[in-house]
Amino acid sequence: MDAQTDIERIWQLTKAIEQAAAVDEWERAAQLVDERSPLLMALGAQQPPVVIAQLKEIQAIDARVSAAAQDAQKALGEEYQAAMLATRNASQYQRIAQF
Repeated sequence: MDAQTDIERIWQLTKAIEQAAAVDEWERAAQLVDERSPLLMALGAQQPPVVIAQLKEIQAIDARVSAAAQDAQKALGEEYQAAMLATRNASQYQRIAQF
């Protein structure tokens, strides 16, 4: 494949990653990143300006998706902690109620 075909496929995958992240499909986003990574690594250092510009857009999207992933991880961690606390409270209630 030529550089233009590669960058078009990379762009399609990036937009699919962005969409998966937008609907909290993090497993799908990770699969797409795994598919895209070899294509990015295969790009040569010397690229035409149009490809460089598109790569900068891809980097910006990746930064937004990464920030969203961090936010989602934090929210899930907080939900997990709340669920663990609720479980401990329910367990404590059951122990006390048995007396």
